[in-house]
Amino acid sequence: MRKKLLAGAAIKDITPNRSLFLYGYPYVERMSKGVHDPLYVSALVLDNGEDAIVFCAVDIVFITKEITAGVRKILRDEIDVPVENIMISASHTHSGPMTKSVLFADPVVPPADKEFITDFINQIAEVIIEACNNRIEAELAITTADGKGVGGNRINKTGPIDPEIPVIVVRKADNKELYAVSTTYCMHPTVIHENSKFYSADFPGYTREYLSEKFGKELIYLYQTGPEGNQSPRHFISGTNFDEAKRLGYLLGERIYKAINGIEKNRFKKNVKLKAVSSLIDLPKRDFSSVEDAEKMSRGADEEYNRLKKQGADPKEVRTAECARFGYDEAITLTKMANSGKLEDVYREILPAEIAVFLVDEIVFVSLPCEIFVEYSLWIKERSHRKAYVLCLTNGTLETYIITREGMKQGGYEAAATLFLPDAGEKLVDESIKLIESL
Repeated sequence: MRKKLLAGAAIKDITPNRSLFLYGYPYVERMSKGVHDPLYVSALVLDNGEDAIVFCAVDIVFITKEITAGVRKILRDEIDVPVENIMISASHTHSGPMTKSVLFADPVVPPADKEFITDFINQIAEVIIEACNNRIEAELAITTADGKGVGGNRINKTGPIDPEIPVIVVRKADNKELYAVSTTYCMHPTVIHENSKFYSADFPGYTREYLSEKFGKELIYLYQTGPEGNQSPRHFISGTNFDEAKRLGYLLGERIYKAINGIEKNRFKKNVKLKAVSSLIDLPKRDFSSVEDAEKMSRGADEEYNRLKKQGADPKEVRTAECARFGYDEAITLTKMANSGKLEDVYREILPAEIAVFLVDEIVFVSLPCEIFVEYSLWIKERSHRKAYVLCLTNGTLETYIITREGMKQGGYEAAATLFLPDAGEKLVDESIKLIESL
């Protein structure tokens, strides 16, 4: 007979105590000059006596294969959970330190700090070990919150979105106190732009602050990012400052708070199904045109940006055009690397892609290692025979966009900078469905 659910959680402030380069915006020198709000790593272990899984959420831009492998190497002999059953996700804040040297020829971006990476790996492992050691008898319920209005489609304001936020709620079995909450939201955390040089978790940090104020500072909160390749607050904010980050973070926190308070008492379970399956797959690589063609596209992007700027167009449209310029500059570099054969070294480093599926009760959580367009999340939901939610930027991020066929036709930043064909996204969806069905 299945044992009662055990859950363990832990959290740690991982904000560097020295100045490091803040990664997320190209061609801008951003050495940090202080801390606006802390960066955290938090972990939640669920164990039913037969199977155990770990969600680990980190306020960082990317979780690389190197980081994932480093954490697993430490944990292999330290915990009784299979290391393949650990899902490490990045919030993708653009106001945190680099976790990998950049692929593109950006003259102002330095190499990643090796000392920080080593410390970072150790800190993630420490938090997961602590969470495993903290296991207590618990109860679990899963509900949803509505993320509409906090952000949306950044390419087309009326384009596809996935505002449904899964909320895993864990409380202590003995006194019913709230213990841990894990959420996943399909949104770039990029209210704060390159003009800030402070460490910050962006609006998710304020969501954590709001929930701590409502439920108490003992609550351990995990913020995880869903498919956000074409999602951001761009069209839904009045500025790129911390006041706006707080407004959105608190709005999201309020939605989550109401969702948790709306859970009926009889929905909390002490006996919960748990399972984890995963696979490694290769993805179809993009074909790059000639350098001359890439330079022509870059010139066209420059002209469009300058035209919109001269006309005094909506700043949000100007920002989209500016990002497109960055993408086409990156495309020139990628084309040169492809022609020289150097891009194959990059593919060998980031492939194969790791996909994982966690079953929690009757709901599945799909882990995809990339910045993927939200349409793919919606397609997985449509095809899955179980209720499904998708996390991205997990367990060895591919550090590139996975876009749709329509997105490739439209062009822009994401289409210019991607390393893969749209077939890659379709292959990720197919493999995710196979894993779900294997459960």
